Order: sequence, then structure tokens, then C-alpha cells
Amino acid sequence: MPHNINQYDFLLLKALMYLPKVFAAIIGAIFGLVLSGDIGRDGKISINMSVIIKFTIAVTISLYGGEASIEYYGWQSYSVMTHGFIMLGWAIFGMLVIGVVYQSIALMQGKPLAEIIKEIKDAFFAIFNR
Repeated sequence: MPHNINQYDFLLLKALMYLPKVFAAIIGAIFGLVLSGDIGRDGKISINMSVIIKFTIAVTISLYGGEASIEYYGWQSYSVMTHGFIMLGWAIFGMLVIGVVYQSIALMQGKPLAEIIKEIKDAFFAIFNR
């Protein structure tokens, strides 16, 4: 007895294949928020419009940049987890660019370099509970 796959089952399968990519994009965006200084020294994120916008930008960079690079370099034949890793990298490095711009503006406004380094270091230690 052959299995008949209707269009809803097909859409569900496509969605399930895309879930690891979205998960990697979200994790990358969270790690990227560390680089922009939005995660406090205690490891908590204070949700405001700036954080929501940065998070949305990171996920967007990850999804569009990751898919574009997968298609451009012909990596469609690789596994879904490999695609997720590519998107994770896009999210982190996309937020890295945003974090560098943010910290550069803070430096131009007179914030000392030692304070910026301490802020980033404390945020990393808070996330990884050290």
C-alpha cells in the first residue's frame, strides 16, 4: 500500500527541514547581542526597542545571508545542520559588525576602551556562568 503525501504533509516536511536553520539563526542572534553590549554583566537582557531591532536584524542577516551564500557557493547538497551552522556564522558575524559600530560610537562619545573591554568580558562570563 503506497503512502500518499498530500500538500499539507509536504509543507510540514519543508517547515521541519527549515527549523534547524531558524534555530541556528536565533542562537547566533543571541550570541551576537553579547557583542553589541545588550546582555548585562549578570547575563540578563533588558528588552527594549533597540534590542528587538538588533535581534531582528541579526536573524534577518542570518537567514538571508546564509541562504544567499548556500545558493551562491552551491552548498545545497550539504546537510541541514551544515546549513544551520552557516546561518549561525552569518548571525554572529552580522551582529559583530553591529557591535563594532556600536562600540565605535561609544568610543567617539568618550567611553574609555578599558570600560568597553571589561563590559564585553563580563557579559561573556555571565553567559557562560564563570
